[in-house]
Amino acid sequence: MDRPVVPPVISAVERVLPPALPPLVAKLVLPWLYPKQRKLLEDPARDVCTVSATQIGKTFAEAAWLLGRAWTDPVRRYPWWWTAPTKEQVMFGYNYLLTFAAAAGILAGSPTTTPHPVVKLINGSSIEFRSRHDPSNLMGGTIAGGVHDEAGLMTWAQHGAVTTRRIATSGPFHWIGNPGVVAGPFRKLCALGEEARASGGTRALMYGTHRWSWKDHYAELLQFNPDLAAAYLAGIESDRETMWEVEFRRLHDAEWTEDEAAVFRDIEDLTDGLPLIAAAAGERYSIGVDVGQMADYLVAIGIGKISGRADFMLRFRGVPYPQAADRLVELLARFPGTLWIETNGAGIGLFQDLERRPRVKVQPFDTTKKTKEEAVQALAGALNKETRRLRLARMEPLQHELKMYRYFKTQTGASTTYRYSAPEGEHDDCVMALALAWHGATVKLPGQGVFDFYKQKADEIRKQKEGKAAPSGTSALWRMAA
Repeated sequence: MDRPVVPPVISAVERVLPPALPPLVAKLVLPWLYPKQRKLLEDPARDVCTVSATQIGKTFAEAAWLLGRAWTDPVRRYPWWWTAPTKEQVMFGYNYLLTFAAAAGILAGSPTTTPHPVVKLINGSSIEFRSRHDPSNLMGGTIAGGVHDEAGLMTWAQHGAVTTRRIATSGPFHWIGNPGVVAGPFRKLCALGEEARASGGTRALMYGTHRWSWKDHYAELLQFNPDLAAAYLAGIESDRETMWEVEFRRLHDAEWTEDEAAVFRDIEDLTDGLPLIAAAAGERYSIGVDVGQMADYLVAIGIGKISGRADFMLRFRGVPYPQAADRLVELLARFPGTLWIETNGAGIGLFQDLERRPRVKVQPFDTTKKTKEEAVQALAGALNKETRRLRLARMEPLQHELKMYRYFKTQTGASTTYRYSAPEGEHDDCVMALALAWHGATVKLPGQGVFDFYKQKADEIRKQKEGKAAPSGTSALWRMAA
């Protein structure tokens, strides 16, 4: 089947003759692109991620996008960048873009390759190709924007180096790669794009995410090149038989696979519905409060004793402790329950303020390496799709933080120690608030059963137990009370 005639994606009018003469019209016609590639080029977001299966045209498409942006750049004062982990990988993008520009007749002079490969266009724009293996390669002045290839391998330090280059222009960046094997900036950017797509509005002009799996590519091959589609499918099935399943899902299904250091799994399976704006009748909450310094977020998350779900989240920063205490008291008016606050860190002032207030139930949590490990491990045990002891309302960035959270192993002689933390550049405020809430929901306080709920609801459950279903909305965890 012949490829269809596709109209130009981008065209421009350039004054390449002296100002006294009429302008010369130069139309840039980009190479033929598959529909998924054209959709990528037309995304208006400032930061666009393409998380993709391997070898299905992401580098080709981004070379076309970058040439189009450089050709239509109205300023042309700053260079555009293409980055990749190594010089060899940089040259893939360089060769594509050089070929496109030469075929269009818009190269200015001969391209240079030292100290960095550079392609210059007749409109005055330039595109530099830089490898990320040497931090000094990412230093320099302002840039107009660019493409970052193999973004799944990018470190936080590399991410910071390239993003600070575009502060003055706020220019567009396209991030492309396979899903990384560990948490990093690419995964966070992809999550922001997915959130922006779900929420819409102006966020969709900031972040965008495209996901291309082998199935997407195969469907387009069936439409435009059936002979190649058959060979491609045979290669996929061969890889399915010979590759480790996790790597197949990562490299062909374009899935984020959870590495062995991930603490929490099955997060999407345990996410169920939207957060509440007020408690249901008779509901009581265990509310974990993670208190950061003034520049950090204060996060409060509540787990319902009847719902068995994290039903709400309050998150803010930059508020002094007395006003933060006021907000938590207002929260208790909508979600009655008990606050659990760390008392040997930044939360001590907030705890003391709340403890002095009438009718406010607040409990201390003394954070040590041991108690933190126990709280995190208990939460990990509850967030299990098999037992489903705890479910979550959709409350980003909670889901993202849980997916990013890791344990770090240290071997000292015969001794092995573990540390639980968010990776560099990530936050764990929501994780720790949820861990405190779960601790409060399951700890046995002096003079209490596992929950105040037992005292309030045990009789009701026992009456309905005999030959009848548990009360509506009662999860399996609470049925143990009977």
